[in-house]
Amino acid sequence: MDLSILEKVFDKVKSGNKVALVTLTKSSGSTPRKEGTLMGVWDNDFIGTIGGGLVEHRVINDARKSLEDNKNSEFKYDLTREAELGMSCGGTVEGYIKVINPKNRVVIVGAGHIGQKLYKLLEDSDFERVILDDRLEYESCFSDILIGDYYNLISLLPENENTYFIIVTRGHLTDQQSLEAALNKKSKYIGMVGSRRKVIEIKKNLHEKGVKLPEEKLYSPIGLKVSDGSPYEIAIEIMAEILKVKNNGELVHRRLENVNTF
Repeated sequence: MDLSILEKVFDKVKSGNKVALVTLTKSSGSTPRKEGTLMGVWDNDFIGTIGGGLVEHRVINDARKSLEDNKNSEFKYDLTREAELGMSCGGTVEGYIKVINPKNRVVIVGAGHIGQKLYKLLEDSDFERVILDDRLEYESCFSDILIGDYYNLISLLPENENTYFIIVTRGHLTDQQSLEAALNKKSKYIGMVGSRRKVIEIKKNLHEKGVKLPEEKLYSPIGLKVSDGSPYEIAIEIMAEILKVKNNGELVHRRLENVNTF
């Protein structure tokens, strides 16, 4: 097993990339590589080899399909002239493709009341948490806060397609600037706090600038409608919405599931 391939795969995932790890689980006949051989595949590149040629080309395509579907998969190819690939090597190769996703990340844009509650709420979660603000006075409130211009801070964040942006700054202008920057980044979810009137105004402003708004992942006004309006409960409803998106969840009461009749 080539540990350098695993190290490279680990580095790619840590830097926010989704990677397919290909492992040969069975190899027989005159195939060039043996059981345990590894290959890492991502968007437009790969590392390692399972032997080259047509079979490797097919497996790379299989791996990219797994990345697209975000599902693990298996493969098996017969390397005889009579088989699908029409190869004369003889033997078979089988393997498993494991999709490795980067860590889910919540980016809290704004360290005010709601941002602070969200940051605390995420303390024991599996999410990587990032908090940003443009006010120096918040630097002492968090050990890891990033201070600066919102647009620049968001633009400089490492790419991670499993990112959930929560925009809760102190004003319309900084919300709009943050939203515009977030739209240029890979993400699963972009939420922005605000009234419907404010949201319409910001969307109109961005539309006039030629900015395309991906309605399928833009949630504004943000959150599920369950809170009493306090910062803590707003934070809860925002995270409930994110979990619904992340887990493809349902808005149903669990007590209504599998109800037994007595």
